[in-house]
Amino acid sequence: MKNLHILTILLLFIISNGFAQDVNLHLNSRAADESLPFNPILEPFYHGVASGDPLADAVVIWTRVTPTADEPIDVNWEMATDTAFADVIASGMFTTDADRDYTVKLDVVGLDAATTYYYRFSALDGTSITGRTRTAPDGASEHLKFGVVSCNNYQSGYFSAFGRLAERNDIDAVLHLGDFIYEYHTGGYGYTEEVGRGHQPDHEILELSDYRIRYSYYRLDADLRRAMQQHPFILIWDDHEVANDAWLNGANNHTPNEGDYADRKNAATQALFEWVPIRDNATQTVYRSFSYGNMADVIMLDTRHEGRTQQVDTLEDPTLTDPDRYLLGPEQMQWFKDGLSNSTATWKVVGNQIVFAQLFVQELDATFFDGARHLFLDTWYGYPTKREEVINHIADNDIDNTVFVTGDVHISLSFDISTAPRDTLVYNAESGMGSIAVEAVTPSISSDNYDELLGAGVASLLASIFPGYNPHNKHIEVVHHGYIILDLTAEKAQMDYYYLDNGMTTPDSPESFFTGFYTNVNENYLNPTDVPAPPKTTQEIPAPDPTADMTISTTTPNEDILLLSVYPNPYRDFVTLNYALAQTQQVHIALYDATGKLVKTLYNDRQIAGNYDFRFAAGDLVTGMYFLHLNTEHGGVVRKLVKE
Repeated sequence: MKNLHILTILLLFIISNGFAQDVNLHLNSRAADESLPFNPILEPFYHGVASGDPLADAVVIWTRVTPTADEPIDVNWEMATDTAFADVIASGMFTTDADRDYTVKLDVVGLDAATTYYYRFSALDGTSITGRTRTAPDGASEHLKFGVVSCNNYQSGYFSAFGRLAERNDIDAVLHLGDFIYEYHTGGYGYTEEVGRGHQPDHEILELSDYRIRYSYYRLDADLRRAMQQHPFILIWDDHEVANDAWLNGANNHTPNEGDYADRKNAATQALFEWVPIRDNATQTVYRSFSYGNMADVIMLDTRHEGRTQQVDTLEDPTLTDPDRYLLGPEQMQWFKDGLSNSTATWKVVGNQIVFAQLFVQELDATFFDGARHLFLDTWYGYPTKREEVINHIADNDIDNTVFVTGDVHISLSFDISTAPRDTLVYNAESGMGSIAVEAVTPSISSDNYDELLGAGVASLLASIFPGYNPHNKHIEVVHHGYIILDLTAEKAQMDYYYLDNGMTTPDSPESFFTGFYTNVNENYLNPTDVPAPPKTTQEIPAPDPTADMTISTTTPNEDILLLSVYPNPYRDFVTLNYALAQTQQVHIALYDATGKLVKTLYNDRQIAGNYDFRFAAGDLVTGMYFLHLNTEHGGVVRKLVKE
């Protein structure tokens, strides 16, 4: 069972993974006091902009243009060294269409190293918000800062931590360690009733259109939009971008009645590469590395989908230590070890989905229930042979300054990494001697942590007993949400934990520094500090945000309803609409033929403000052209629809 769900099993009934069957209309409405489900002033670039995968001379930039007709759209782009675009250094045109869900993603090359740039797009008589990005250094570098985040479950709570990251002006990049979206239905895992954000689509996502709508829904979030506007992201995926507890050929949360898993995984992969600013490659693999000059090499792993053997259920499984049980797969494992060995950078930063450090949890059996020790088998703990292969490679080759940054578990953890952390002849917990690397586990942005899953009492008990039988554990905090700032200089690497003051159920929560840990160069063990790393000397100019501190009104028809997508078009049997309403009103959906004759009334009822997906069957119609009318009290949208 995934780490995320591990301690939930202690209560046996916390999480339900039920699948909601398709119905005609999926309602997913936002609370009346929230911001609108879309911002009309962003038209037609409602999802904002983003950048990612920075190199010393290149960076990927991204947007999505919402079409007014299902036909190709020419999108112009430009990049400058200033927010006024007085010094445009690159520009061009990109044609997008339905085959890529009207997303725009391009690799801008020929850039200067360690430089901040600003970029924007234009199409359909509109201009996007301006994005800010930054290239990696090439050669000498004095100071780097990375945001480290993971696990943003939309229906669990607000993305305030992304909002706070967006306000920083000295971040080189944000390392997102997976679970960018969650696959569950509204009311499924992590749903927080007091927040009521739900999911879109309302059902568990299985098909390409489902994954596309889910990404679209997440990317409309204002906090996430601002963070991706202001910083380049380097992303890997974990399991929920496909399905919970995924491995190479399946997942715990995929059942035979949900179709072929390979089809689901292919759909999830396509949507990921469409909707996030990750650089395309021939095989669409996610593991890759980035050079930040002489200061750092950032190595991003795929411990989930690339080569993982299926998880075992118990520690007594005779195959547990089989050398042919893989976590990375042979090719990625060799690539990873070569990357560590060949790096000449001071710091080797390893972006890793699941907890790497050895976990000693046998004592959980006595504290909770017999068999609790089996609950962590979805982490490196469940692949001990491969974990030891990596640890021994680092130790045997005297590779200093390896820093693992990890997501997945929704709590904060910090570890020394040793070949034998409970052997006092090998590792001294007081001095740190015998540690060969360090690990920092970031809390979740919004996914449930252990007090929310188990209650404060059980969570507090876990936090109190865990360090006692894990002497290499330097920090455990199971309540707060937030992120890590990884600060790198030639002298030390420091991991600072920032937590939301008001939690994830309150929008726009402020944050506070909680604690920090650092490792001095070549020492390879953690030291605590109650002082955050200093800011960079240079603070970059933020990209302007035209939506900040604005009261959005909906006084014109174009601002009242937004048709985000129609899948597929042309169609054969079923059509799915994804749309949003700015206010409560009567909604009428109907299909007309090419002569203007009404063919079908598909829906006619009141809907409250929110995002919706509407699926209807129209396979019985004759081949040809139709017109879909989506009307409200204040306006409407017409879209041409083709039946094959």
